[in-house]
Amino acid sequence: MTWEKKKGRVAAGLSVSLHAAVYLALAAGGFFTIAYNYTRQEPGTVTVYNANDLSGAGGRDAAGTDGNSGSPLASERQEGGRIRTDAAQAPSMAATVTNTYHTGPVHTAATAGEPSRSGRAETAGPGMAHGDGGSGRAAGPGTDESAAPSGSIHVAGALADMLDAVRDRLPDIGKRADKERPVPSVPARQSNTTIITREDIQTHRDQTVQEALQRVTGVTVNEQVPGISSFVKLNGDDRVLILVDGQSLANAQGSGYGRGSVDLTSLPGVAAIDHIEVTKGSGSVRYGSGAVGGVINIVTKKADHDESTLSAYTGSWGMHGYTLTNSGKRDRTSWLVSGSMERRQYYAFPHGINTNRSRGDIFRQSFDLRLDQELTRDSSLTFKAYHQDYHGHGSTFLPSYSRSLPRNLRKERLPGWYLSTNKVIERLINDYSLTYNFHTRSSQPGFFRYFNDYQRTFWTNHFLTRTQGLEWQNNWQLGPHQHVTAGAEWTEDMGTNYEAHYIDKKRHNRAVYAEDALNFGKWTVTPGLRIDDNSTFGLHRTPRLAMNYKANDAFNVYASWGRVFSPPRLNDQFYVTSSSRGREDLQPEEGYTQTLGFQYQIHPKSYLEGSIFHSHLRHVIRWNRSVTPHEAENLDEEDKRGLELTWKQKVNDHWEWNAGYSYIHTRTDSGDGLVFDETYNQPNGYRAGVAYHSKKWQASVDMTAGTGRNDTYYSNNSYVVWNGSVSYAASKDTTIYGKINNINDESYDLYHNYPASGRNWQIGIQKKF
Repeated sequence: MTWEKKKGRVAAGLSVSLHAAVYLALAAGGFFTIAYNYTRQEPGTVTVYNANDLSGAGGRDAAGTDGNSGSPLASERQEGGRIRTDAAQAPSMAATVTNTYHTGPVHTAATAGEPSRSGRAETAGPGMAHGDGGSGRAAGPGTDESAAPSGSIHVAGALADMLDAVRDRLPDIGKRADKERPVPSVPARQSNTTIITREDIQTHRDQTVQEALQRVTGVTVNEQVPGISSFVKLNGDDRVLILVDGQSLANAQGSGYGRGSVDLTSLPGVAAIDHIEVTKGSGSVRYGSGAVGGVINIVTKKADHDESTLSAYTGSWGMHGYTLTNSGKRDRTSWLVSGSMERRQYYAFPHGINTNRSRGDIFRQSFDLRLDQELTRDSSLTFKAYHQDYHGHGSTFLPSYSRSLPRNLRKERLPGWYLSTNKVIERLINDYSLTYNFHTRSSQPGFFRYFNDYQRTFWTNHFLTRTQGLEWQNNWQLGPHQHVTAGAEWTEDMGTNYEAHYIDKKRHNRAVYAEDALNFGKWTVTPGLRIDDNSTFGLHRTPRLAMNYKANDAFNVYASWGRVFSPPRLNDQFYVTSSSRGREDLQPEEGYTQTLGFQYQIHPKSYLEGSIFHSHLRHVIRWNRSVTPHEAENLDEEDKRGLELTWKQKVNDHWEWNAGYSYIHTRTDSGDGLVFDETYNQPNGYRAGVAYHSKKWQASVDMTAGTGRNDTYYSNNSYVVWNGSVSYAASKDTTIYGKINNINDESYDLYHNYPASGRNWQIGIQKKF
């Protein structure tokens, strides 16, 4: 038997084994739920349940008070590079798979590695008793009736006798965990997750989400015209799900290039952002099954005090912008409103052949609104709206060696850019959502949401897309060692492209999912299952299994595995012009992703984390641009492997530095076996940065570099870019800042034959009043 056949059988056997492990883990979760949480029902007893009986925590006791209200919660700030925030807010959804099962004093890290749907990244405060259920009762609110322990299951007769015998043989996991676990100093995550805090964004004076993301080890960006169109890659893959407060922003038509679904330039500005969660690899089943590279969750700020902020800046290339933000709170109502305007006349780059600048002009206006209304002590409404209106020009370039250039301008394999065309670009975005939040005083609230996202783009063609949907999710703390999350969703995608000859093409998707986080002392195991029913591609089941081992307060190791199901975008199937042709018979992309990683707090001031990953997909969708017309097609296979390491060092109260390395190796099979894919823009990635903080001054210098690039596809095989910023707090309410991007004026491209920005500067002022 050949090695290829053996490898196929091994892979198939491993896939079956992992599927079996997920289903067995789900069955084990059900068994432990009963074994640890049942109560004996005596003959003749009638038990009456209400809506809070199965909540597991956060229900009101017989006195009508909230079970968690007695927990002393602390308001903490960022320390040593880790998030410590106001614990009065609902904690991260991901925290359910970390150290959230204690019944004694606990300080947990901000996240377990999954994106949160709450307003902030959270930290359990002293004495916070996740899973304790407060008084341990879940009677009707404000009544005096007796109730069974919160989250219990009632059995009677011989079954209760049998369960008594089983439970006597099981260890008391909850109590043992309390004795074994010290207060952690590293998060007990189950995935490779980085948190970009509000303080990080302010220190580096980031103006966009893209600027913040590009400092994270392992993150790269495909960028055509800077500031106009760019798509992010995690683990070398642009199949990345981008969320705002847990809601997907995926564009059903897809991108003009690659497999990305959200243009970074369409995202809200940083004024309304509290923090950004970047999770690489397999994410939670609640966020869908197509995020091969990972998940980025942008968490917006919830207003808790009155404040207005005006920011203004100017800079290179006729660039200037203004942002006005107002937030406040009155009784049970809070709001945050942000409006901004940005202009740029052109952008420049080194090594131009016929010019060193592109029209690349920008005129962008945006409006962001968040309203929160507390309805009762245990419920609230959140309304959000986002509007963006953009007008400008993109560009098309030819490489220095292109045969389309005049013969006297050709330069064989030398870096250089020939501007061939400027193209009008217009974009209109109108998104809104309404969310009903319930059990808001519990550690893990549930929600019901309606959302409607609309985008109209003109870039050679007219693209119109609308996605609307309903989402429901709830959480149950079933005893001190188990947390269950379940939900359902319905979405409708609609797309139109007049020039590409499709109008009002629709697709519907229904999904249900569940995750069961089981804690066994130092181990936490989280099996999950998602079932999607797609109107075009039918029923698909995508299981996921994640686990972590918290060896001690300084070391955590984790692993995750998940199946992938990613249907073609609307453009992949229906886009038909004289130069490009989609195919309605395309198959969905399917496969798996897996990650193994660790976090190690070597010293109170030294932190090391690392991970390795592997993804393997079948029926990979690519556009074949070597034929005319260009055609969408399914490749046989795509295999990605890689690793990353990050070191963070705090020198003293004023200085800190970090360094990171990532490696990506991609192979694809178009029918002749797996071969190395030379189109990735950063096979070897390097990150480094130094930051200084004092009472009035903040400064930072960052380096990003890439090597191992194919210099027949890109302009060069390596690049190094340096960025720097400095700010001065003239008063408590006034900050002046300056920044320089690409200090060394490096010439390079992140997307094939589209030059990145050359050296540029900004100076600005921020005033609070």
